[in-house]
Amino acid sequence: MLMMMFLVVPAIGVLWFLNFTTFLKHLKDGKSTHNQNVLGGALTFIFLCALMFCFVGTH
Repeated sequence: MLMMMFLVVPAIGVLWFLNFTTFLKHLKDGKSTHNQNVLGGALTFIFLCALMFCFVGTH
């Protein structure tokens, strides 16, 4: 559980941030942002599930 709190959740957060910056870059350049939207939704779902799992594990 401790490994998940200190490694997995921050790693997902980093991927989430990189996806967001790529999204903004594509939006500025006028390119399609569909892939970033889908990946952002999937990363948000995984991040929230991991975060809830960590909270349940600490109580």
